[in-house]
Amino acid sequence: MSSNARTILQLDFDGTLVEGDASTGILEHFVGADWPERINAASQTLRTNPGNSALIDTMIAGYAQLGTDFDAYVQYLHECHPARPGLRELIDTASRLGIEAHVVSNGFEFYIRDHLRGAGVEDRVPVHTGAARGPLLSYAGPDGRPIRSRFKESWTEHFLRDGVRVIYVGDGASDIAAASMCHAVFARDSLLTGLADRFQGELRPFDTLHSVAHGLREMAGA
Repeated sequence: MSSNARTILQLDFDGTLVEGDASTGILEHFVGADWPERINAASQTLRTNPGNSALIDTMIAGYAQLGTDFDAYVQYLHECHPARPGLRELIDTASRLGIEAHVVSNGFEFYIRDHLRGAGVEDRVPVHTGAARGPLLSYAGPDGRPIRSRFKESWTEHFLRDGVRVIYVGDGASDIAAASMCHAVFARDSLLTGLADRFQGELRPFDTLHSVAHGLREMAGA
């Protein structure tokens, strides 16, 4: 990485910064057992049709069926979907290297901010995700307007303007289109297999976030 190039670290959340898919877990545990299948099916449509609105439509529909017992939701998440090891180190490393970290996620804002707050990094990480007023969930693009498709890609394109270098960290099928546009990608699971034969930039597998932090330092020569 050039020392004077502006660099943004675009972070997925579910399955990336936390163990497992937290939004799916909430909906399965508190709404109904069919939600993992519904969300997975919507995610898979993005492999062949990245412009499809099915995933965000499904997330909005699922959130509308949740109640308001957020203390119970958060307790469940900390028990079943803890932060992946190294979250604080990753954000500290990015800060030291002058890299801006942004979370861009199809998940729900309330638990994403809770996890970032618990790691002591919330004030350093802008969050772009599903935000709610009462039972109504919505997603905003970079222009502030509601968006139902190409959510992650729209933010990546926004970050890439003016020659900014973007490094992506993610795990799922919904990350493939956005990550494909980036200069380097740390990937696991479906994102890693989805990019294996098509990505032209630097592709690194990761397990914990400690390894992502280490990779950033290697890229920077630090």
